[in-house]
Amino acid sequence: MSAASSPTTEPSGSAKPAKRRGLRREHAWVSTTYFAEGYPYAIVNNLADILFKELGASLQVVGLTSLFHLPWNLKFLWGPFVDDYETKRRWLVVTELVITAVIVILGLLVATAELTLAPLAAGFLVLALLSATHDIAIDGFYLEVLDERDQSTFVGYRAAAYRIAVLVVSGPLVAVCALLGWTLGLLLAAAAMALLFATHAWLLPRTERRQRPARELARLASWRSLPFLLAAGLLFMLEYWWALGTELSFAWRGLERAAPWVAKIGLGGWIGLGLLAALLSALALLPRLLRRLTAARERGQLSDYATSFVSFLDQPKIGVMLAFVVLFRTGESFLQKMRWPFFDDAVGLELEFYGLAHGTIGVLASFVATIIGGRLIARDGLRRWIWPFVLAQNVLNLLYMGLALAPDPSAISGLVLTAVITAEHFGAGLGTAVFMVYLMRTCDPHHTAGHFAIVSALMSVSFTVAGVSSGFLADALGFASYFGFTFLATVPGMVLIWFVPHLDGREDGREDGREDGREDGREDGREGVREDAREGGSEASISE
Repeated sequence: MSAASSPTTEPSGSAKPAKRRGLRREHAWVSTTYFAEGYPYAIVNNLADILFKELGASLQVVGLTSLFHLPWNLKFLWGPFVDDYETKRRWLVVTELVITAVIVILGLLVATAELTLAPLAAGFLVLALLSATHDIAIDGFYLEVLDERDQSTFVGYRAAAYRIAVLVVSGPLVAVCALLGWTLGLLLAAAAMALLFATHAWLLPRTERRQRPARELARLASWRSLPFLLAAGLLFMLEYWWALGTELSFAWRGLERAAPWVAKIGLGGWIGLGLLAALLSALALLPRLLRRLTAARERGQLSDYATSFVSFLDQPKIGVMLAFVVLFRTGESFLQKMRWPFFDDAVGLELEFYGLAHGTIGVLASFVATIIGGRLIARDGLRRWIWPFVLAQNVLNLLYMGLALAPDPSAISGLVLTAVITAEHFGAGLGTAVFMVYLMRTCDPHHTAGHFAIVSALMSVSFTVAGVSSGFLADALGFASYFGFTFLATVPGMVLIWFVPHLDGREDGREDGREDGREDGREDGREGVREDAREGGSEASISE
């Protein structure tokens, strides 16, 4: 039975959807979905700590609200389930509905006379788990519905909409909560989320083939679900300790005193490093894993969950690709860590002026650059623009070296400082366009959600390394030499551009995968990727 005639499937996406008008255009739903992605993220990560402080929590407990971010660090563990069950559109819409309900419950909890922090913390943890799953669904849906040209075109809209959502929560929503009270503020936040849910239920295109029904996921009780169960158990164990009081904060303060560099990495950083180590270990065992996977398929015991991770590693030049993903933003990460300390200590810049130049003009320049970059990549291809955009991202670091070498940095005019900050943000926006397009290219069309969850988790590794070592390096080298080092740190990533795959598109193109059907693609995905790589080579061209 074809996808079009089956009552249990949504229409096949084998052909590119017809261009839509009004709110159903890609511009609209890409912008609203990524606004909806950033919105609950900011509620969990930017609003929760303010709320807990207003409710009288200690500084230690407020600091531990950072544990709510763990689901985003661990989402690669359950990303494959979003690929294997239902459609990403349904995951997206249903999670938005449940997120709305959870925000309503949080608002009602705040109004409770006998409020304790434990149930509120548990509610925010549930919201974090739902929001991270929502992120997986949105990223997978974007990759599933749009072809490679449109993926590049709208990458700037993604970044801008997400950032605007964070700004809306951090500014207007916080102000509303302060003026009207937390209960009414959270209920209004839930109303906005409900509006997003209704909008997406109406306008999101239906182009996916439905996978296994959700009821099978509820009955899943085998070793395949063990990683997800372990992750959930870890999160709730941490939450339990957190709700009991200060046991966890006491242990963390002890760790900070005993080994400051270990504590500075943070839980998210350790997870990113652990994921990288696990992928490298699995890569060393890849031939054995492939043999076991083939034997399991022959016995009819093929695990889609395991296939998702193995298929990610079974790509051409995977070692080079992993290194490129980890190293791409290393120089930018080092720069970001010491940008404000330089302006504060060496330049004597007022925080208000820095907030305007960096947080307003600079962010706007980054938005514009990402949109322009995405459109140029869509028009001419990634290979045509990767070098100009990467150089724009990295070489502009040297502007800060020039500022630091000035005889008297404190005498530099505000106009020059604003121009440097704006130029660097513009270059970073062009680099973001390149990086996001390349990350999308690393995802097998059969495992879009799972693969993107993996590469997005790896993005944190360079920030982790910079966070641990930046202060020591800046203190030892001085700001001028340190900013020169931030450029040198970009050289390994730039050298890898000559060797990375997928610059001309994925050689296992999305159209063929959809024509053949997702179920067949899952059964033969591992062999298909390998056969396509052998026949087409790692740099086969896909028309953009």
